Amino acid sequence: MFKWPGAPSPRPGVHEIADFAELSAWQKDPASSTAIAQAMARFGETSYSHEPSGEESDGDDLTEQAYSEIERRRAACGDGYPFILDQQGYTIRPLRDSLNERYTVYKYLLLATRLNMNANRRYSGYDGTLLLEELAAEVAKEYLGARAESLVFGTAAVPASFRDKVNDLCSKIGEGGGFVNRDESPPTAKDGKLDIVAWKNFADRRSGKLITFGQCKTGTDYKDTLTQLQPDSFCKKWMRSQPVVNPVRMFFISEALPDEHWYNISSDAGILFDRCRIIDFCDSVTPETLGKIKSWTEAAAKDNALPAP
Repeated sequence: MFKWPGAPSPRPGVHEIADFAELSAWQKDPASSTAIAQAMARFGETSYSHEPSGEESDGDDLTEQAYSEIERRRAACGDGYPFILDQQGYTIRPLRDSLNERYTVYKYLLLATRLNMNANRRYSGYDGTLLLEELAAEVAKEYLGARAESLVFGTAAVPASFRDKVNDLCSKIGEGGGFVNRDESPPTAKDGKLDIVAWKNFADRRSGKLITFGQCKTGTDYKDTLTQLQPDSFCKKWMRSQPVVNPVRMFFISEALPDEHWYNISSDAGILFDRCRIIDFCDSVTPETLGKIKSWTEAAAKDNALPAP
């Protein structure tokens, strides 16, 4: 089932209430502020109602902030946001458009945030955590723009051995010189915390180019991992030579991160792609990856009493 803060504490954050509103709308179509407020009682709060009551309670304020967060998501995702908010009635409902693939990607990311991705990661034969790696590689490629390339380096990648992965990476980026192990013991790192790589080659194939190293995390428990991936250290440990320009860090999360946490987390993570930024740059995701995401999302939704996306 879905992960929410336990009652009576810690108190749900605004972004968690917004996620809950989206899931409620997905399930009930539409979901009113009153229904959402009643459901919020599960978290041990006495009032999340947006009904007028003389004095504004903490619950009223949180509800107001949650709807502001929904509006922020709509603007950040553009036409890829699959919900609409009725400002007058404070009702949120899902949008239906079978041709808008970004709606399904958004719902995949929503489920990958709120489901327990240890117990509920596999649906329709696909691992939902590994799908984020495939999605992130294509998003990073689109973000870098014309003639950019990318690959999945992490668990989902082929070849399987760490040595072969590094050799393949060095060959494709044209830098690094191949795998090296400077310790006497065999390497124990499976992926060096590196999940995806994106880069832009020049026609001359010379060294000295933009390279990005990315890490991917579903769920909400990623804050202790923000600094695990250190591109400079990775290259020193596992490549014969350093790339001329140090790779830039990227961090991909399925969560939609609100403004209140953005600066500090971005400072630790590098270029941060949250749910909305991923949607912003997923126009060129391949039909193969979209097909996997759709299959996983449809099965996950059915298993959790949600209509098909």
